Amino acid sequence: MIMFKFKVHFSLVLPQYAFFFCIFSFCTALPAHTQNRYSYAWNAMGSEFNLVFYAPHDSIAKVASDSVFKRIEYLNTILSDYLDGSETNRLSATAGSGEPFLAGPILFDILQQSVHYSKQTKGTFDVSVGPIVQLWRRALRRNYFPDSAQIHEAKQSVGYKKIRLNAKNCTVMLTQKGMRLDFGGIGKGYAADDALRILRYFGISAAFLDAGGDLTIGEAPPQKKGWEIEVSSGGKDSTAKRVLTLKNCGVATSGNTYRFMEHNGVKYSHIVDPRTGVGLTTHTRTTVIAPNGTAADALATAFSVLGIKEGKKVAKKLKSVRIWLLEQNGLEWKTANF
Repeated sequence: MIMFKFKVHFSLVLPQYAFFFCIFSFCTALPAHTQNRYSYAWNAMGSEFNLVFYAPHDSIAKVASDSVFKRIEYLNTILSDYLDGSETNRLSATAGSGEPFLAGPILFDILQQSVHYSKQTKGTFDVSVGPIVQLWRRALRRNYFPDSAQIHEAKQSVGYKKIRLNAKNCTVMLTQKGMRLDFGGIGKGYAADDALRILRYFGISAAFLDAGGDLTIGEAPPQKKGWEIEVSSGGKDSTAKRVLTLKNCGVATSGNTYRFMEHNGVKYSHIVDPRTGVGLTTHTRTTVIAPNGTAADALATAFSVLGIKEGKKVAKKLKSVRIWLLEQNGLEWKTANF
């Protein structure tokens, strides 16, 4: 589970004016000179969201961007584990009670997707990792290293198999007392996907959103094959990078470049393995390109935990996903389609 995220290095090559089809109540071909590039920034979910898109004029761009950021703020009130009254925290408060919690459609949907990615990745991505995340947050604030008893206790309340979902009536049950959900490894990707859906309501499809380093990409800019994205290994070797032309996908990176805890000469990553309850000591720089932002966000977390050896086995089942892994010992591996 990832507690913090780092920005992927990227560059955008965008024309100032171009052409695309804008959909209002009818599909209308618009002259090339009416298409303008707009960019907006907003702080939400503990990150900066940078939004770029093409629209025919200022008024539509302003209303569309305002709608996107209001939607992201709304999602935060549901998914945040920092806000006392969030729907996520209200669900967590019922853990171990034996009572089903009636979830709203957004919370239920992201839980369904989260469990799906947990199954795909052998539990290396797990939104029930909240108790472990909370333990390490306290440790970082108070500058101490959790002992084995504390880690063991936190682990008892972790495990995606302890999340019971009833799709018929949209109820959720957290079966173990002390369970706590944390959407830090999937929430921004999910919000970015939703943001691009909002833009499409305004007839805007050529769009790009950087959600704190998680990139969600819509249709290509006008008269372009895609958005030009530079992904880097994050290492000292400046040649370890790729410039990719992408559209309709999500891109996420994960790694230990800036945040870690050092204890007795050992560096523990900010990325925690849900299976051990401890930050990773073998660090893997991960880049994932997936069909959408939600998948990319979750899978980047998982493959950082899996590393190359385990990651190869899991990747075989993910045909539509491109993966690039670089371990601290210099070992590198990419899927054939990267």
